[in-house]
Amino acid sequence: MKTTRCVYASIAVAAVAVLTFAACGASGPPPGSPEALYIDLGCAKCHGDNREGQRSGPALVKIGDHWNEGELLEYLKSPRTFVESNPRLSYLDEQYPIAMPAYATTSEEDLRKLAEYILNS
Repeated sequence: MKTTRCVYASIAVAAVAVLTFAACGASGPPPGSPEALYIDLGCAKCHGDNREGQRSGPALVKIGDHWNEGELLEYLKSPRTFVESNPRLSYLDEQYPIAMPAYATTSEEDLRKLAEYILNS
């Protein structure tokens, strides 16, 4: 009898949790969306949730004024190599304490989504 009550109680708790989650809705951007990639790849940690920049990374607003998609893709794949071949970026690189990670293993499709999101936001 005790076992049956425990099982029913567990089912009730699980049902309440599921209904609560469903009623509140899932927060955050849909998986695979450019916004989710920005968060999942860690961009928001250094560049801010709204690309406003922080002490650990520069603002990413209006970077389309200075970057095109090809350049940004190349940079995302190998930031160190890109900075070394582009003197205009050296001064920015020195201003921030955290090195930009390389996304060489991230799919081309995801990097394109991310680049478009950053360039057009």
